[in-house]
Amino acid sequence: MKNKLMVYWTFLIVLCFNNKNNAQYSDLGVGLGMTTYWGDMNVPTFATNYFGNSGLGFQAHGRYMKGNRMAFRGSFIYGRINGNDSRSNQDWQLQRNLNFRSSLTELAVMGELYILPFNTEPGSNFFAPYLTAGVAAFWFDPKTTYQGREVRLQPLGTEGQGMPGRPGKYARNSFSLPFGLGAKFILTETINLGFEVVVRRTFTDYIDDLSSIYINYDDINRSNGTLAANLSNRINEYLGQPEPLNLPTGSPRGGEKVDDYYVTTMLTLNFVFTDSKGKNRMGGNQVVCPSFR
Repeated sequence: MKNKLMVYWTFLIVLCFNNKNNAQYSDLGVGLGMTTYWGDMNVPTFATNYFGNSGLGFQAHGRYMKGNRMAFRGSFIYGRINGNDSRSNQDWQLQRNLNFRSSLTELAVMGELYILPFNTEPGSNFFAPYLTAGVAAFWFDPKTTYQGREVRLQPLGTEGQGMPGRPGKYARNSFSLPFGLGAKFILTETINLGFEVVVRRTFTDYIDDLSSIYINYDDINRSNGTLAANLSNRINEYLGQPEPLNLPTGSPRGGEKVDDYYVTTMLTLNFVFTDSKGKNRMGGNQVVCPSFR
């Protein structure tokens, strides 16, 4: 794990500081696309996961470009994600019968490394692909529907959180390492379209309220309440049985060795408000930008 983080941060540092071109651009943009959950409720089919686990996502960002090969950006993302065992074709997963949906809010700082130079001057490249990586903080709140009403899952402790000998309730915020690729299509000196796919490796396994083991129904009912016990184990609903199935504590419920991921797929519209020399295209003085040496 330490080696992977070292490689990641080395790439990010090189991405952000290894540039000597004096061109400068600044832009503001908005994006619309999908936010996609990837975790313990995934099903065997990629397309079913990618489209089924997705919801509408919105992005707003600001970008500063030092040269025509490297950029920094700060971004805000709000979207919806979900997962559902009922989409699977595997008997064990259908029987587990869990589902969730959640809003997701993210703040991120990222670098972009352009494979082909970005330049808005006439006669320059129309197409500018790039690699991107950074750091992000995000917030989530898994919910499900039970007996016709929406229920927040985190406060319940469906895997025995808060019980004696069990971990405390997980936080509804965490950090992630985003990495991905994209491209800009330069329409005019001031407007370009972007498309990008960014994967987030998170540091929580509870975006879906699902990670480790079942707790014996009677024990969790006694400690965390009947609602927690009923939503911890929903196998009886799938089997059409009125009484809960009382599995022994320690029976596998999720895959706790791998944390959850989420993905954003965005089409963006970007408005460039400084030219390659840092001059404000909307009038006013030249924008003074920092140099890295």
